[in-house]
Amino acid sequence: MRFTLDIDIDPAELDTRARRMEARARFGAVDRVPVGYCAVPRFFAPHFGLTYRDFWADVETHYYWQLQFAKFRIERIPEDMFCTGPTLYVAPYFDNVLDSDALGADVAWPENETLQACPTIHTVEQMEAWAIPPPDAGLWGRALAWCEAMRGFAEETQITFGGVEGRVQVAPPGTSWLSPHMLAIDLAGPDFYWWQIEYPEACHRFLAKITRALIQAQEHFERVWPRQRWGVGLAEDSAQIMSLSDFRTFCVPYDLQLIERFGKPGGDVGMHMCGQSIHLFPALIDDLRITDFNIFGYLVPPAVAAHELGGKMRLWGNLNPMLMKDGTPAEVRAAAHACLAAMAPYGGFMLGDGANVCPGTPLENLAAVMEASVEFGAVDGRPES
Repeated sequence: MRFTLDIDIDPAELDTRARRMEARARFGAVDRVPVGYCAVPRFFAPHFGLTYRDFWADVETHYYWQLQFAKFRIERIPEDMFCTGPTLYVAPYFDNVLDSDALGADVAWPENETLQACPTIHTVEQMEAWAIPPPDAGLWGRALAWCEAMRGFAEETQITFGGVEGRVQVAPPGTSWLSPHMLAIDLAGPDFYWWQIEYPEACHRFLAKITRALIQAQEHFERVWPRQRWGVGLAEDSAQIMSLSDFRTFCVPYDLQLIERFGKPGGDVGMHMCGQSIHLFPALIDDLRITDFNIFGYLVPPAVAAHELGGKMRLWGNLNPMLMKDGTPAEVRAAAHACLAAMAPYGGFMLGDGANVCPGTPLENLAAVMEASVEFGAVDGRPES
């Protein structure tokens, strides 16, 4: 075999994790609230002395390090979401620049920082002239090629979980599900905010073209690599400085096009928002009808999230990532208890960061989050039978 990996975990624990996650989906509980993190490759690279930029040296290097990061995560970070059975999922990962690069943004590849999209549109005239790229442009094309290569590597990988044979599954390629508005900001920079005021019709034309580009790309991925749909999820990290009215004008219509095109009838509709998003909750509830608010920003107080959203959707979050990095285990555990006390009673809650686990976050602090979940117990104190 070209790759071998033994992950030191009791397979029975994987089954228990799966039952916790399934119960959470039904707003129930098995024995406690599940824990899950947005822990991305940049968090793991320093633990291996890997220069982050080298993570993308070539597809085989990319695949190899994903296996190593996954083993480290499963063995050393107590959580429930990441691995719930004897299958390890991998896929090409390009931070948040996959779509931006394909749409024409410049991308900075720092040595040890997150990949950054740099605007290439600096005038309204350039925005109006922007053309929809082909669905295999830039990193879209590389992602598809790397998925094919990884599928071959997976066939040459022997993986066991606590001595029990498992497998590596390559997740199907697709867009990154950043919203059209987020991508407009990546392409045009912060000028796009005031252009929405001064040149609203031009901005709508731009957002419509970005939406068409995303639809064409996702349809291309699904033709090449068919998959079953369970739902759809979007990120709207550029929207928190907008008013509710502007969000409904410049974000909601284009999000709905993607949800209606790729969502499954009766399926899940997820949303991620960093930052303080309380003023946008009415649109999330009434316009987008989201079912999952995922790793939402720590600036939303847990009590407010519980009062406004609890019971209406599943919640995942929202510990302060800087506290998780720089606080003591006792401080992290106390903050986790505050999240649990506010949001867990509504059901459907998963405890985690809000949002991203920062590089340098001590493993002891991640363990403290799990300790809080164990101490708190089931959502309502009565484990599901």
